[in-house]
Amino acid sequence: AVAVVELLRRLVTLPFAVAQRQHRLDYGLSTQSWAGFGLDVAKGEALWIGVTGLLLVTVLAVARRWRRSWPAVVAGLLGCFVLLASFVYPLLVEPLFNDFESLPDGELRTAVLAVAEAEQVPLDDVLVVDASRRTTTLNAYVSGFGSTRRVVLYDTLVDDLPVDQALSVVAHELAHARHRDVVVGSVLGATGVAAVVGLLTLVLVGRQRRRPAPMGPAVVPLLLALFSVGSLLAAPVENGISRRIETRADVDALRVTGDPDAFVAVQRRLAERSLADPTPPALTAWWFGSHPGVLERTGLASKAPVRSR
Repeated sequence: AVAVVELLRRLVTLPFAVAQRQHRLDYGLSTQSWAGFGLDVAKGEALWIGVTGLLLVTVLAVARRWRRSWPAVVAGLLGCFVLLASFVYPLLVEPLFNDFESLPDGELRTAVLAVAEAEQVPLDDVLVVDASRRTTTLNAYVSGFGSTRRVVLYDTLVDDLPVDQALSVVAHELAHARHRDVVVGSVLGATGVAAVVGLLTLVLVGRQRRRPAPMGPAVVPLLLALFSVGSLLAAPVENGISRRIETRADVDALRVTGDPDAFVAVQRRLAERSLADPTPPALTAWWFGSHPGVLERTGLASKAPVRSR
């Protein structure tokens, strides 16, 4: 049932995905072939169908077994799944789409390890991902936590930015690790799942009163629709929290590097390379913006102390 619903959704939305893909090609934001794009879509669909199908089988089995207490049991199980997924994602999912290697020895690696020490972030390695096979944009991220935590730099960032600007980005990502933002995000995600289960309970209880029926494959479209609607409605809250977290990481990066000029330069470079709108519509930024705008971020540099060289 999950496969049928998801493949129908993909079929309906595929023309828009293709148009968006062509748009990125036209403006030089993508380097990936159409065959590579198709393979990524196929991998993503297989992963989504497998994981979602397994989760819904579990939800329905619990609902059948515990008729009254199933919402609490499901909320607990899904919350634990969110935390587990955040932990294993770097090991099981990321390698399906990209190759990773250690940042080579050199000035940047030495500087990164020095910043990690200043941030008090234990760091065994810094990884570089082969993002250039798909995109021309510059980026970095931190994923996982505990023994699976990793700081990852796009190879485009390593190759195209001077060391001081690349270090500003790395300091931002290390700030996420220092504040355990992945763990915090996972806990918030688990909380959000519990809220969705509450919404699901209200809808299913009302449905059962009007038309009693066993919990089976027929409810799959309803469950997936509730997940989609719930995700959309929760986006302003999630992105509002995300913007605050990103601002804190920017402040930490400025404090540790003491180089506001490099910070401003890299923010402008990131925005230019990704063709970001410097003044997006307020409603769009509030609802869908996971990061502060480029003007807001560069404005932070005017208040940052400059480290003497």
